Amino acid sequence: MEKEMIDYHCHLLPAIDDGASDLDESLKMARILSDFGFTTVHCTPHRIRGCYENDPPRVIRATRTMQGILDHAGIPLKLLAGGEHYLDEFLPELLPGAPTIGAAKCVLVEAPFGAGPELLRPMLATFTRLGLTPLIAHPERCKAFEPAVKEQGLRGRLSFVLGRQKAADLEGTEIARLRQSGCHFQGNLGSFAGYYGSEVKERALLFLRNGIYSCLGSDAHRSEQLKDMLAAGIAAVASAAGEEKAFELLRGFGGGDTL
Repeated sequence: MEKEMIDYHCHLLPAIDDGASDLDESLKMARILSDFGFTTVHCTPHRIRGCYENDPPRVIRATRTMQGILDHAGIPLKLLAGGEHYLDEFLPELLPGAPTIGAAKCVLVEAPFGAGPELLRPMLATFTRLGLTPLIAHPERCKAFEPAVKEQGLRGRLSFVLGRQKAADLEGTEIARLRQSGCHFQGNLGSFAGYYGSEVKERALLFLRNGIYSCLGSDAHRSEQLKDMLAAGIAAVASAAGEEKAFELLRGFGGGDTL
């Protein structure tokens, strides 16, 4: 039976942020994702006040236009409008009307890589007040979620990355508290593939083995190396957690509605 594969984080829309630079690049990315087996892609351009002013109506229009182009080109990929919302003081202004994912009404959020608990904890209250749930993008790349696994030493870390050691206990860590409070987390396939370095890969595997992730995404910005990254990332997830779990995370919240 063919498995549903959903990309929950992708910068596919052309010339709207730092992702695909033009329509040709968008089409290349879409073909790679479709040929690899993805059936649905959440188009999540950056939303950063003063930098990428991608309000929901603009993203919805761009997604509908791109969907028509894909249909005409015979690329069987369903696109859904979304956004990657930057976690700063302007976030509460960006959330009303934002496209949501799943029954939990998740909205994709990017925490600054150096963010600490003082920024992350109020975020949950903001979302709760609006009836939304944060889906935090690539937490493995954020220093606020870095667990204390370095105490194991080089041999211990290597054993962990190679799957020879059980995952460290995350009880009491910031990411565990947020997960228990209802936050969801999206892992980057490139992190599992080692594209952001060994420490990020180590954290991604740790979070995977502790059940932190609800879904996965490519976070693709261009077609270059995309196929190799998808293959390596999915293989790493399947190796660490099993093929069934890998496809469970690739399905995530389900396909959602078309535009």
